[in-house]
Amino acid sequence: MDKLQAIRFFLKLGETLSFKSTAAHFGVPPSTVSRSIKALEADLGVSLVERTTRQVRLTETGDWYRSEVAAPLRALVAADELAGAHSREPTGTVRLTSLPGYGEMRLFSVLERFRLAYPHIVCDVELTDRYLDLSTGDIDIALRATADPPDYLVARRLHTHRFVLVGAPAYFAEHGRPTTVAQVEHHAAIGYRGPRGVVPWLGARPGGEVVQVPRRLVLVTNHGQMMVQATLAGEGLALLPLWAISEALAQGTLEQVELQDARVVASTGAEMSLFLLFHPEKARLGKVRAMVDFLTEALGEG
Repeated sequence: MDKLQAIRFFLKLGETLSFKSTAAHFGVPPSTVSRSIKALEADLGVSLVERTTRQVRLTETGDWYRSEVAAPLRALVAADELAGAHSREPTGTVRLTSLPGYGEMRLFSVLERFRLAYPHIVCDVELTDRYLDLSTGDIDIALRATADPPDYLVARRLHTHRFVLVGAPAYFAEHGRPTTVAQVEHHAAIGYRGPRGVVPWLGARPGGEVVQVPRRLVLVTNHGQMMVQATLAGEGLALLPLWAISEALAQGTLEQVELQDARVVASTGAEMSLFLLFHPEKARLGKVRAMVDFLTEALGEG
């Protein structure tokens, strides 16, 4: 027996005093209503309804039971409707995590526009390089660079996460431009400190050999914006993600360094992309759908 449905039948019967009218309201046969209420009476061990050939009325116990369960059922219906509204409408808090540099250089300006478009959504943003487990449900959306997104998540690819070695025209004018791996060591370098230490520069040679690129570090930081600004100021060479400097390359305020004997890379694994990751169950929430669609449109390559 579906006890909740039986109670719904019983409350409506208390209003209509007609099995036929009650059945019509729910779109079921009168026999279904009758069987459900009989099962409810058997479960409670009391008689709720008096049935005759001429009329239907509630027993004294039935009248009391109706008054007791009516208010809780109305509260349950209201809660169901409210929960449905929360799942459909873009309201509530969305917890988002992003790579620090990406958050500062690409995400924040987009979130400003998002908050104007959705004033009832609270953005809870954490910038971190740490791995965060989205399976726990604590995080709604993650922006992460990877070559192999987890299978249990929905992954929307936004763009490439390729790194390029760059410097400012003023730096090259004063110090020249390296053309080989060995020459890089004679140039000032700006390094990135990741969770496991300073990230090395690697040289991928045409034959498949990978060598570590020597460098003379003059600045190390985990602050992406600081790296970009220092590079623009001509303080040295830097290995930076293309998404952070594409505009500077287009404007000519930064120039790419292409070596003759190797391609400078940050990793020798499969090429990574920047993904927007979220759990499929989260997509049922209007607030998450709104942010996923907004970020995909604003940050994606199209």
